[in-house]
Amino acid sequence: MHELDAYQQMEKIKALHWIRRSAIFLKPSLKSEDPGVVEEAKQAYKDLVDRFYSETSDYMPLSQYKAAKRNFEYFLRLIDLALAYFADGMEAEGPVQ
Repeated sequence: MHELDAYQQMEKIKALHWIRRSAIFLKPSLKSEDPGVVEEAKQAYKDLVDRFYSETSDYMPLSQYKAAKRNFEYFLRLIDLALAYFADGMEAEGPVQ
């Protein structure tokens, strides 16, 4: 695992918030009646999970990545856990100088 400085942690947190917002925005499309919309949403979802894994692969096992690909709610929970992890690291370091 890599130690991140405060700036890197903040950038990680911003990226994770973007991924979470994007996933929530995408959720209705995953349940659409239109098969074309669902296919596009599935690809976008896969891309979000891949992006999440690229941001957190040093901190989570591959099995969680694979489970996130299959379960939307689990994916959101993993994002929340990652956000809490990096936020705790920010608090432990104190304010940025």
